Amino acid sequence: MIQNLSGWIGASAVRIGRLWVPGRQAETLLGRYTKQLFCLTGYETCPYALLGSATAVRLADRCFLVWCKHQTKDYSPNDVTIAIESGRTLVSGSRFVFVNEDQANADEDFKDLCAMEFAVENYSSPNLETAFLPLIEEDVWQGDVDAQFYLLGFPTELRLVDYELPHIHVHQVVTSAEYLGASRAQHLHVLNVTGKKSFGQDGLSGGPVYHISKGRDGFFVGLAGIMVRGGNGFAYFVDARFVLSLLVSAQPSE
Repeated sequence: MIQNLSGWIGASAVRIGRLWVPGRQAETLLGRYTKQLFCLTGYETCPYALLGSATAVRLADRCFLVWCKHQTKDYSPNDVTIAIESGRTLVSGSRFVFVNEDQANADEDFKDLCAMEFAVENYSSPNLETAFLPLIEEDVWQGDVDAQFYLLGFPTELRLVDYELPHIHVHQVVTSAEYLGASRAQHLHVLNVTGKKSFGQDGLSGGPVYHISKGRDGFFVGLAGIMVRGGNGFAYFVDARFVLSLLVSAQPSE
């Protein structure tokens, strides 16, 4: 981890979903919900393409993986996978969710978002739902520009892939950011990355932006949005309220 999130929270406990954890454990728990995308290439010598970050969220009893379509544009949704069971198993989702494109949103960044629903009953892995962040609507960012923001993801330059061994090592980072303003594009906001910048931002698309706020019962962490692009110390994210509406609009499978 790059930026110590617990340094801002201090010794206080923090609520993530329904769970209260010591501040020093917040990074570890949030990191569980930030995934490295593995795309299946079909080639024996290089079977995986590592294409950035994704965010795992749970809405009631439905589990979704959210990322950006530009990350996996050359791959079928069925070939987009994440690692479970301590990296021993790769799984793909059950149903693809996306934004319908039309003339009204032709130039908008939010249409880049997509998601895959994981119907947990279709998988043999026990407690698969615990790998997805419980989304509580009241905790989702409501536009407070003074909130403390943190970004998580897997920078491209911090990974090591050696298919001859074989060995794949990826490094997840968490870093702080401050709010700069709303973009002219719908549902899009801009952050200035303020944490230690010992890595490039390539690979962070699809990763989560969290806000940390203090409610009546103490500190809590909520989803602020999903990163869609960035560079030169700036990160652009789609508002979590839009992400929530996209997932809510996805009708459950029969």
